[in-house]
This record gives sequence, C-alpha cells and structure tokens, in this order.
Amino acid sequence: MEIHGNMLRVLRTRLLTGLGLCAILVLAIAFLASTVRSSAAQLVYPAPGSVGSPSFGIAPQWPAELPNNWIIGQVGGLSVDKWNDIWVYQRPESDTVDELWAAQSPQAADCCIPAPPVLEFNGQGQLINAWGPVEGADCPSCNSPQPTNYNYVKTEHGIFADDNGFVWITGNGSGDRQILKFTRNGQFVMQIGTPGTVCSNLDTLDVCKASQFYVDVPNNELYVSDGYGNHRVVVFNATTGAFKRAWGAFGVTATSGAVTTGWGAIPPLAATYPATTYTAGNPSYYFNNPVHCVTKDPVTGYVWVCDRVNDRLQVFTPAGKYLGQCYFAQATLNPGSVWDLKFWPRGTDQILMMADGTNQVVREFLPQFSPTSGTTTPANACPMVGQFGHNGRNAGFFHWVHVADVDSYGNYYEGEVDTGKRVQKFVPLRNGWGQ
Repeated sequence: MEIHGNMLRVLRTRLLTGLGLCAILVLAIAFLASTVRSSAAQLVYPAPGSVGSPSFGIAPQWPAELPNNWIIGQVGGLSVDKWNDIWVYQRPESDTVDELWAAQSPQAADCCIPAPPVLEFNGQGQLINAWGPVEGADCPSCNSPQPTNYNYVKTEHGIFADDNGFVWITGNGSGDRQILKFTRNGQFVMQIGTPGTVCSNLDTLDVCKASQFYVDVPNNELYVSDGYGNHRVVVFNATTGAFKRAWGAFGVTATSGAVTTGWGAIPPLAATYPATTYTAGNPSYYFNNPVHCVTKDPVTGYVWVCDRVNDRLQVFTPAGKYLGQCYFAQATLNPGSVWDLKFWPRGTDQILMMADGTNQVVREFLPQFSPTSGTTTPANACPMVGQFGHNGRNAGFFHWVHVADVDSYGNYYEGEVDTGKRVQKFVPLRNGWGQ
C-alpha cells in the first residue's frame, strides 16, 4: 500500500507539473499572440507605387476610432502644429444619411453621428480635442453651440494652427467671405470679412471662398490663398485683421502697371476675371480658380502658391515679387494637378511634397523653380525625385487627396474629399536619400 501510495503521489506530481507546463505554454502563446496583435497595429507598409526617395509607408491603424459614435466627412483642411498635433477640419454635412443612421429621427441604427468640424489628434492618432458647430445636423455630443458672435462658414475648407497657439479656419461655400480665428480650445478671437455674394480681387476687407493660409509669426502676417472666388494671394495683419497687400499671378497688383511675361505685357490685377476652360498645356496668365494653397519656404521665406487648374506652382517674395514657376502634368484637365504643397523637414537640404488629387499621387521634388514666365518651364525646373500613391480606397491609396501637412519627424498626413472622407498617415521608411 505504501509503495502504491508513493506511485500515486509521483504520478500526481508529474501530472500537475505537466498541467502547469501546459498552462504556461498556453499563457505564453496567448502573450505572443497579443504581442503580435499589438505589433501589427504599429506595422508600416510600403505605400503603393513608391518610387525614388524618401520612401514612405502607410500606418494602417492611424487614426484611432473616434469616441462618441462620431464619424468624419470630407476633409477640407489639415494642419500640423509645432507640438506635432494634427488638426483636421472636416465637413459634417458631407456625410450621407446611411452614414448617420444613428442621428436620424427616429434612430435607424447604432451608428453614427457627425463629429464636430475641428478635430485635434496626437501623433499616435488619439483624438485629444474637438469643437465647432455642426449646422443642419443633430450632434448632441458636439462641444460647441451654434455661433452667436461670429459667422460660421457654409463649407469647411482650410485650417492652420499657428505657432502662437491660435487656430484659423475658413470656408469655400456659397457666400463664404470670412476667416475665423480661435484659441486651441475653440474660443472665438476674431473674424476677418463678412458673408456676401460679391467677390473682388481688389477687396481690402473680405476674402472670397478662400482655401488655405499660414501665419508668418515673426512678421505677424496672415497669408491667404484666395481662392475659389477670387484669383489672388492676400495678406492681413494677424492681430488686427487689417489688409496689408495682395497680388495675382506673376505678382501683378492693383497698382503695378503692366508686367511683361511669356504672354507679353499683362495688365494690373483686375477686380474679376472671366471664367475659362483649361485646355492641356494652355494655362491662363492669371490664377485660375481655385488658388488652392499658399505655403512658406522655411529657409528662404519665399511664398509658394498652388494654381491648381493651371497645373502650376508660382513662387514670390513675401512682398509679392514674382520669382518663378514650374508646371506638373500639364495634360491634366480640371480639377488640375497642383492641390497642396508642404516642405518636408530636411533642414537646408529641402524637398517639397505636392498632393495631386486628380492623378492621385504625392510628388516629391526639389525647390529649383524656373525664373521664366511662359506656358511651359524647362525640364530641370522643380526636378522630381520620387512619388507615391495610386487611385483607390485601400490603405495607402488615395481618393481625391485634398490637403496635407508634415510633422517634425517627417511623417506625412493627408485628408481626402469627395467620397474619400478620411485621413491617412505616411511614415518615412528611410531618413534621407539613398540611405
């Protein structure tokens, strides 16, 4: 009996040891699976069609799911601030009924309701702030009531988070002739312009369906690409909103007199220009609608302007003197090839990244513009060093890539309109050319 009992104890010990090992193995497998899942959320996949350098990959899990059953619509504006937070300015009213079934009366399904128009994300894709009114939509979770002390825009387009902690927004809807300035938390500060129906490039009080802007903090100036209604760049005092100067294509102003270009002598900036239909390789001598972006060269201080439908960029001094231009994909018809432009942070060794929402690519090129002013530019103007993207809806593909910005780490963020209605993050896969 004693020998039998000892055998039972040995068997029980071995059995328990075996069960313990199995349990440890199961836990280890579960831990590894969890680790793999966690790592998978951080994986970066090469962007489709990537050529040249720098190379980028898509972060497929960015951003994180929004709280409060929110959903975003078309992305009218996107800006990265100096703290590397990403500001997205989206259009709640662009969501369709089936996307907003939870907002219907009676409620038709569990999801979803429109998010506020202004969304602030951190670099990990977590929403950290949201504000702004949602006109014409039931949004009980929105942080801000309908405005009473300013005129909110009809269609969200353009946001800029400046280095002083202010957030600027504008619109390109019917009657949108205003720019709004807020604190980071959505407290209203100032309005430039008032809604109206009459547009003029000579207006010193309003814009007309402006698209984007930036604040030159050292000089306290707000530069505006103006826009879908006007055909100019306009500069305001960033504190008072007072008009300072404006110019059109090739630097013409209201008082400049005729300026000699590849079109011959072109007249001073006019109040309005006739609507034109772009034909391949035949741009106009003035900015076409829309003047879709304006951005500052962080090294030289030069002002770069997106003349979208004319398939070109033009470059100016901060005073508005014309310096040169370059064209891209001139066979591209309306809505054009030059949608947005940002400088990739490489110090003095610069590269520009240009979003093309018609051909659905991001082009990478050098800031070597041509001083010529004709209908075409030399082949070595703004030489290409790479591009990525392709038309489509998979992660890393584009559907109407509309606006974009970069953070100080070189990550590239883009927002899409039409039925794209999303933001994506692209991560540099090598820090420099050929490395």
